[in-house]
Amino acid sequence: MVSGSGVAECEWLELAAEVMAAPLVELPVEGIALALTRTFRGAGCAYSELRGPGQLMGAIYPLNEDFRGHRAEMEREMPREAPAIHPILQYYRASGSCGFVQVADVPQRHVEPGAVAAWYERTRPWGVGDQLALPIHMRPDEHRAFVIGRETPFSAAEMEVAGRVWRLLIGLDRQVQAFGLLRPVPDVAQDFRLTPRELTVLGLLVEGLTAGAIGRRLAIGERTVQKHLEHTYTKLGVRDRLSAVLRAQHLGLLA
Repeated sequence: MVSGSGVAECEWLELAAEVMAAPLVELPVEGIALALTRTFRGAGCAYSELRGPGQLMGAIYPLNEDFRGHRAEMEREMPREAPAIHPILQYYRASGSCGFVQVADVPQRHVEPGAVAAWYERTRPWGVGDQLALPIHMRPDEHRAFVIGRETPFSAAEMEVAGRVWRLLIGLDRQVQAFGLLRPVPDVAQDFRLTPRELTVLGLLVEGLTAGAIGRRLAIGERTVQKHLEHTYTKLGVRDRLSAVLRAQHLGLLA
């Protein structure tokens, strides 16, 4: 079982609230990676981001962890070796899956013979061979993912928690990506006391999305979207969708 699960839940609630409460256009990657490391008792957590062919970026947290003296080797070798030898990446390519998974649970039929044993042999000196991948955005030419590493496999109870955290991270990433596209005008938004979430919903409304489509984009329920719209209408002094769109455009509320 995850140690201190109540404390962990509070930490994730606070982190989610922080992302929702501020007009963030980037995920707080280091904060999330450190929270994942603590929650799952990992030795560390890597974040990788692919922004097109050959544009792989990332970092391993904590930044002051040397991984038994192998940090430089990990940072130098893994970007080159991992695409070919990592069991989870082999599994993703073979199955088309983009869900959360740990090395110990990768189906053998989706990896090369001996791939898992070879991976453990390669990573044993680092103390991070058992890894849990939490992909928050997966496409052939673009991905974002967190990977927690430690010495022992993750238990069934930990994987259950991982599923909840994974869904939360996907929702936060969608929120940040959507808000980053909208770039609200701070002074006007502040004058009307619109929250970051209300601004995000309003901006997607301006794009012509329905409440259901907005909910799917932000990973929230349609009823929640309707509540945000009701609050937005009240603050803007309008009564319907069209009036809200026209009002927002007139005010220059969203750049």
